Amino acid sequence: MSAALLRNSIKCINLRINPTVFTNRAICTSAFRCNWRKSSSIDVERQLQTADNLPEHFQLIYRAPLENYMTWTKNISTGTVTFLSLLAGYQLATAMSFMNIVKQIDISFLVSNETDLYYFTAGFVLINLAVRAFVAKYPLRIYKSADKYVAVYGSQLPIGIVKHFFDGGQIAEYRNVLNPWSHIMFKLGQRSSLLLVDYFKTPAEFHKLFEEKQT
Repeated sequence: MSAALLRNSIKCINLRINPTVFTNRAICTSAFRCNWRKSSSIDVERQLQTADNLPEHFQLIYRAPLENYMTWTKNISTGTVTFLSLLAGYQLATAMSFMNIVKQIDISFLVSNETDLYYFTAGFVLINLAVRAFVAKYPLRIYKSADKYVAVYGSQLPIGIVKHFFDGGQIAEYRNVLNPWSHIMFKLGQRSSLLLVDYFKTPAEFHKLFEEKQT
């Protein structure tokens, strides 16, 4: 009995100090994860291609981050501006006193007088315009088919996308001293766009954008 317990204890100790067991297991797990990520990436690419309503011969070469964040920021800022604009318009169009409106809608924690309401509205309008300008210059995805390219942008509507087609070579750096992101601004055809080079499928895909269309 004692000998059997001793042998079991020695086996447990050997397992604890034998790194090859865990190394082999880690290698198998890593390979599995790589295959899973590869298949998952292909599935995601197909889903995006279908959602963007593009033919199968277009291949995804660029995908920007923060797509959901941009959509929520745009919609929340638009909703806030719409609410404050309606409130300010109602105040101007009726004889009801401002404090009565505040009490009925219970936004007194935001504004204390009528002037503050107009300041809030103007400020959120400017923020919303800035967000929408950024959305218009922020391509979410870029697809390629031979020398043809299509950039997909977020729509100015709550949902939807906008497509911009251009040919290879129709890209140039867009310099503007007033733009803090001028070092990553490019003109895709006639549309200025913000490109994050690290999010291209490969560095070569970014450089191929500058190759002229072959005739």
